[in-house]
Amino acid sequence: MRIQHPSEIELLLRDYQKAQEETKTEIARARDKLRERAEQEKRRIQEQILSQLQKEEMKLKTLVSTSTLCTDSTLSLSSGPTSGYNSSNTATYAASILGKQEEQASLEDVEHPRGRSAIRNHQVYILEQLQKDSSNASPTKGYEDLSKYVLANATAEVMAVCSNDLRNLYSGQATAGWKYQCMEKDVLVYYKAFSSSTTKHGFLGAGVIDRPLPTVLCMLKDPSKRHLYDKTITTAQVHKKITSSIELVYVVSDISLCYQKQPRDFCCICVEAKEENVSILAIQSVYEESMPRPCKEMVRGEILPSAWILEPDTMNGRDITKVVYMVQVSVW
Repeated sequence: MRIQHPSEIELLLRDYQKAQEETKTEIARARDKLRERAEQEKRRIQEQILSQLQKEEMKLKTLVSTSTLCTDSTLSLSSGPTSGYNSSNTATYAASILGKQEEQASLEDVEHPRGRSAIRNHQVYILEQLQKDSSNASPTKGYEDLSKYVLANATAEVMAVCSNDLRNLYSGQATAGWKYQCMEKDVLVYYKAFSSSTTKHGFLGAGVIDRPLPTVLCMLKDPSKRHLYDKTITTAQVHKKITSSIELVYVVSDISLCYQKQPRDFCCICVEAKEENVSILAIQSVYEESMPRPCKEMVRGEILPSAWILEPDTMNGRDITKVVYMVQVSVW
């Protein structure tokens, strides 16, 4: 009986299938490691933010103990800026709220009746007290404190998505609940669904603009030019310029493309910052008494921590800009 030996092609196919299986196993291991590192980074960022908040709270305790905020004063705090969509806290609540803040050790996204998380409520309270504490403080002190929180929140969110390496976003890799969707006009598009709320949505894009960073930054900083690259925007105007890097901005968006009947409007604080050669524009909803009030023609939405992150680069001898844009929004 003649014994048939495997042909060379069959042997190559077997080797290929074996290599393919080994590759799949290595990819699965790499994904597990990446997921584990992302969770570790997320916990590190959460612990860092919590530590900072605890430091601010210790300062606040000292300030409150020597101020009139723990008396029966009925002085309203609603005229100060806060990082929430709305705030009705008054000075008479100071002592009781302070006690409640001590119990808020978790950074999980606990739902507030108005859509704010527990950690943002904590920030709102701290900033309100700091702004009202000292009569010697400059009028912009409250906004400057708030801008630090907005910038830290937005930056932490982006770093959690990319596992602390922005290059991951240019290769379709994302964590923290974000999912790669598609490539559209040379931009990698990601989406995040919030399990805690069906009205919250996260959108992220990563791409390259064939222009120097200063040119791109100048365009993005000008709200009146927003409609040129975002067709849903019908109105975008500076309500108040606080400092050269902090502005209050009012935005109206026609989101009929998202099957919403009424336009949404947003009252936001925009913060510009630079870290080494990276430029950051952070934005988040703010309640400030002088800004437009909600009206029946529109629904007041909330912009959660969002940001533009710009990095300079070169391609074929030309200056270009690598851009990551993250927007998180609750449209109610």
